[in-house]
Amino acid sequence: MVGNQGQMNSSTPCAACKLLRRRCAQECPFSPYFSPHEPQKFACVHKIFGASNVSKMLMEVPESQRADAASSLVYEANARIRDPVYGCMGAISALQQQAQSLQAELNAVRQEIMRYRRHDNAVADAATADATAAMMVQTSGYQGHNLHDRGVTSNPLSTQTTPSEVYTVPSPNSVTTPDLKERSYWSPLN
Repeated sequence: MVGNQGQMNSSTPCAACKLLRRRCAQECPFSPYFSPHEPQKFACVHKIFGASNVSKMLMEVPESQRADAASSLVYEANARIRDPVYGCMGAISALQQQAQSLQAELNAVRQEIMRYRRHDNAVADAATADATAAMMVQTSGYQGHNLHDRGVTSNPLSTQTTPSEVYTVPSPNSVTTPDLKERSYWSPLN
């Protein structure tokens, strides 16, 4: 079993030494990172990178970061087995395209929401304007028409009239029209 880095149980070789069929030394660079209970991890890494390259890469990394480096090598090796051409970059590229597609969809939904809000605001503004106009008509009491002088009550919705109130419609003969010939800006139609 693997203990601290550089120490191991002499009865069980690490996954790397087991695959390479060699004796696992006390200073084995693989034993702290490739457990004998998970031999498939080193098998993938060995297939893609080779044992000597993995050993070199692990030795170039500071000892505090070697466990993370070994995990990264396992991840990249598994990605290369699934996608031999692009490896991790294929997965990253697919995720970036998915993120761009979702961002475009989100922008379209936001624009549609804004369009609905503008429409709702326009409808609300029109309703408010109608209500304001109706209220102004009710509160004005038609004072501009001097209906109080004729005996009409101040309520504009009132249909009651006094008997003395008579409305006449002018006849067409009594309406005067301007003389068209006297004005210079009028031109004949023929």
